[in-house]
Amino acid sequence: MLRTHHISLALVIGGVTLALLLGSWAEYNRQKRALSWALSAQGEQLQTALNGPLDAARQHVAGMRQSAERNLRQAGFVDASLAERLERRNLAPLRDAPWDRMPQDLVKDMGSIHVNPSAGGDYRRELNAPLGALGQVVAAHNTQSRLVWSYFYDAPQRWRWVYPAQSRDEVFAATGKSDMGTALAVFWEAQGARPVEAAGPTRNPQKEPVWTLPHTDTLKGIPVVSVLAPVYAGNAYVGVMGTDLAVDALNAVMQQHPLTLGQAWVIDTEGRTLAASDSKAALPAGPYTTEAGWLRFALRGSPFSLVIYQPAEAMASQALSKTWPMLLTGLLGLLATAGTALWLSRRFTQPALQLADYVQNAEGPNIKRPPKVPALWKPWFVRAGRAAIDRRDQLMHHHQRSSQLEKRVAQVEAQARTSDSAHDNHSKI
Repeated sequence: MLRTHHISLALVIGGVTLALLLGSWAEYNRQKRALSWALSAQGEQLQTALNGPLDAARQHVAGMRQSAERNLRQAGFVDASLAERLERRNLAPLRDAPWDRMPQDLVKDMGSIHVNPSAGGDYRRELNAPLGALGQVVAAHNTQSRLVWSYFYDAPQRWRWVYPAQSRDEVFAATGKSDMGTALAVFWEAQGARPVEAAGPTRNPQKEPVWTLPHTDTLKGIPVVSVLAPVYAGNAYVGVMGTDLAVDALNAVMQQHPLTLGQAWVIDTEGRTLAASDSKAALPAGPYTTEAGWLRFALRGSPFSLVIYQPAEAMASQALSKTWPMLLTGLLGLLATAGTALWLSRRFTQPALQLADYVQNAEGPNIKRPPKVPALWKPWFVRAGRAAIDRRDQLMHHHQRSSQLEKRVAQVEAQARTSDSAHDNHSKI
């Protein structure tokens, strides 16, 4: 019985332990799924926040384009006198920067025009189209501080209009050139972005707004991305409306929406980083796929993506840290249960089984000494031992009396046989 009891106790404790381990494993996996869901939800929120400045820049350029194309279609309804009035206010017009010497209040409100002196042609007639978007441009820059420049580039690359104003001296200093023709070539190139070509019919036959890759702004020396919208007069490609958005706008959004899990980056199509949630964290090598543990979110209307990564070991560590309180509570409960069961077994169950075994084995002539048991049980073993001794003595007494009676019966029978034999002999005589 003791052996069966020990096996049963071990099976019960083992079963409870196994149930605790399986429950902890299930909770651990549940926490991992919850963390993955939370990371995905945070990614969607960050994606929505990042779409904000990108959408604003794209919609701003779309509005500029719409205004310019409307003015080109309805040239008779455009106020052509604006350029003429500005020329009359000009103090000493320059051929390559005709607005450079206008009164400062006008320069601040109107922006700047830069013309290639050797290109020829009359830009004044074409100027009315982009100037129709001036009010919208001013309003956009007043409400969106991350917009660096808004501009119109002439398709033949003869002239450009830019807001806020860039003085002739600032353009020369920034480009390192001493004439407007070569200075404008720097803007046409834009560190390989080539905005006029990028938005033109050869590379953009669908006539959709396009984004450039990140590049450094020539005047301010800060990283920017440009969104460009082609301007058409009928089927003729007239030029491109564009705006430069500071890459820092994306970094600002990342800092305003910190992740509680993982790290995030905004990347372009070539995997270059535009913004990061942690400036000290380098972007690991791709591929940035779900199979590799990445979350990827496309940023609306742009070639940029938000990628989020949480190393598997970090996810496992956080899931374990959330599971640990339950596991610790379960372990403490298991230890308390096992300790209670063992204490009850040693104090009550095992002594009771030992008593039953002792009573069962005390039926023979040799009575063993009681085993070591708690003091509570010693009187029971003493009483059982005394009862066993009494039973043994009674049995021995009864056995002795039975033996004596059997001997007396045998003697009586022997005497009776002897008497009968003597009587028979006497009768014969």
